[in-house]
Amino acid sequence: MLLHLLIYAVPALWVFCLVRNYFALRSIPGPVAARFTDLYRLLLVLGRKPHERQLELHRRYGNMVRLGPNCVSVTGSSAYIGQIYGIGKGLVKSDFYSCFQNMVNGRRAASLVAMTDESEHARSKRQIAHAYSLSTLVEYEELVDHTIDVLLATLEERYTSDSRVLDLGRYLQFFAFDVIGELTFSHRLGFIESGVDVDHIIDAIGANFNYFSVLGQMPWLDEAFLGKNPIYVRWFRPAVSSPILQFAQGLLKERLQDQERGEGDGDETEMEREKGKLSRPDFLSRFLKVRKEEAGEAALTDGQILSHLFMNINAGSDTIASTLRAIFYHLLKNPDTLSRLMRELDMAVAQGHIAHPPSPTWAETQHLTYLCAVVKEGLRINPALSLPLERVVPGHTPNPNPNPNPNDNKSNHAASFVLHHDDGSPPTVLPPGTIVGINPWVFHRSAAVFGPDADQWNPSRWLSEHESQTKLMEHSLLSFGAGKRSCLGKNIAMLELHKLVPALLLKFNLELVDPLQEWEVSNAWVLNQTGLNVRVMLR
Repeated sequence: MLLHLLIYAVPALWVFCLVRNYFALRSIPGPVAARFTDLYRLLLVLGRKPHERQLELHRRYGNMVRLGPNCVSVTGSSAYIGQIYGIGKGLVKSDFYSCFQNMVNGRRAASLVAMTDESEHARSKRQIAHAYSLSTLVEYEELVDHTIDVLLATLEERYTSDSRVLDLGRYLQFFAFDVIGELTFSHRLGFIESGVDVDHIIDAIGANFNYFSVLGQMPWLDEAFLGKNPIYVRWFRPAVSSPILQFAQGLLKERLQDQERGEGDGDETEMEREKGKLSRPDFLSRFLKVRKEEAGEAALTDGQILSHLFMNINAGSDTIASTLRAIFYHLLKNPDTLSRLMRELDMAVAQGHIAHPPSPTWAETQHLTYLCAVVKEGLRINPALSLPLERVVPGHTPNPNPNPNPNDNKSNHAASFVLHHDDGSPPTVLPPGTIVGINPWVFHRSAAVFGPDADQWNPSRWLSEHESQTKLMEHSLLSFGAGKRSCLGKNIAMLELHKLVPALLLKFNLELVDPLQEWEVSNAWVLNQTGLNVRVMLR
């Protein structure tokens, strides 16, 4: 009897779930398959072209597209950014991000990027935010300069004498890894000099993104059956499985041993303490200083420090490499924009505005208006993270009153999220639990925000005489996210982009081996491009 009951009940339950899914957000258009199961969006990501497919869907269905039974993608208007990602809106990160949480000694050790608990995020961010602030930027510049010098010397030695073909995209990734290693540990990983993927770290991070970007579309698979399954975590998963975490753990142990011997990081000289300087101005030193200053339960644990170090390497390497590849690809594909940038750089050198070419200082780059426009355009046309930045409609309305009346039944109740449109159409109501997000790659091609040529590379759009339009575009860039969860490393990224692009162009003449060949772009949340092959000549 029980067997017969199961035979009939299981299919019936399955059909009921499909029907319920279909009607959940029936007012929002989208592919029929997406109305039934999240398997639709999982397969989009598995195909590695979800950004292109989602753009096609929006151009077919409009500003709102249903990507899953309870998942909505939004684009088209800058008004949506503040509504979805604005402070105080109450929307939180979805379980997509929980897939990216590391496991250390059988426990979750989430980086700031992967934290879904808002109170935990606020506490962790407060502890380390100063290390990423604009005022701290100048202390990192020497470390970036060191890695740029190594890259320029290596390319000159290996690729300028016999017109060898340079996989520039590969070396830009080597640079991104080595410079973030320098910034994080005062220790470059050695990618540039060796010309290879050291300890297969690049492949390991790529494999992580490939795995988590797909499983993030159906996070319960990771939780119940795969990487975070309790049985697997307890009996089979290594204590520290990521090569980056293993590398960071080794350097953390070395630095702690240095502290015990009285060698820096918390044991600065009196003069250094008076100037507020660290013996090594890297992120690890700053995290250890925070731990020393915040004793007791508030102090950073080894696991938390490892997560912050992992965040730097993981989030600050592939994303920078992706943006750098895009900038050079589009410059070389559009010689008129490259010529304009070169004229600006050469004039700056001739007039003494770049004092020590080929490497300008951060301050010098801020006066190079076309360079700044090129960087912004690179971030616009190729946002490194190109899947929807998912948020979840909360089950309760956020209560603005810090001391609510317990007898007020309106102070904490389930409520829908109302998304207002600026085209005069009626607002859209999304029930609690709905996942809603904007894909930066799709949104950055919105003609209403970025102009009728939004699909095209055009740095001059950032030099418009219409200041209000330029400000609107700047505030609409989602390359570093938006709101209180925007990327903490934005200042570091901008430092690297503004310094390396002019340094390479002032040192070398670059030309594509085949100007007609298109590159290949693969999307595993981070855009990874291949096919940027060039020849290099000294200027």
